[in-house]
Amino acid sequence: MFNKRGRELVLDLVVGIAWMFYAGIYLHGVLRTGRVIDLGLLMFFTLVAVLFLRRSPAQRSGASWELLLALSGTFLPVVVPRPASGGLRWLGESIQILSLVGMVAALTSLGRSFGIAPADRGLRTTGLYRWLRHPLYAAEISFFIGYLVVNPSWRNVIALILSSAIQILRIMREERILAGYATYALQVRWRLIPFVW
Repeated sequence: MFNKRGRELVLDLVVGIAWMFYAGIYLHGVLRTGRVIDLGLLMFFTLVAVLFLRRSPAQRSGASWELLLALSGTFLPVVVPRPASGGLRWLGESIQILSLVGMVAALTSLGRSFGIAPADRGLRTTGLYRWLRHPLYAAEISFFIGYLVVNPSWRNVIALILSSAIQILRIMREERILAGYATYALQVRWRLIPFVW
């Protein structure tokens, strides 16, 4: 955090504090309901806030429109889906819990290279990134699949399809900006789904 200056430092502080506020919502949920999913989301968003404050400065960044794409991919799955009835709670919540484990592990693997918008903060090839090129996106998508299993509705199906399409666009944009990515892609073949893509 201390190797950042000016605008970048202020932006990271403001956004890190905003993520902590978001984590606080899940802390309230844990204290109120004791749900494991709320505890997992509390851990995830707390880690996001800490990594945002500690992240490395970007060596290269994407265009402004890519930031908007990244923000929509980050917040669309949060604001569009709505609770519904008739789902398989045990199955969906099991998928969500496993996905949260993957999300936290992927964030931990990313470390100081974490960011929202496409930027080169250093290519990560360790941890989950040894087996999958985009494990955080894979885990996030599977988390919302679990949400859909618990809360089946056309609105939630559309939200999942739209947010997954945005994540795929983010992947394509991020891959072009990271130094050394072509060599890494030869070593780790799969982007999101092993043996598929």
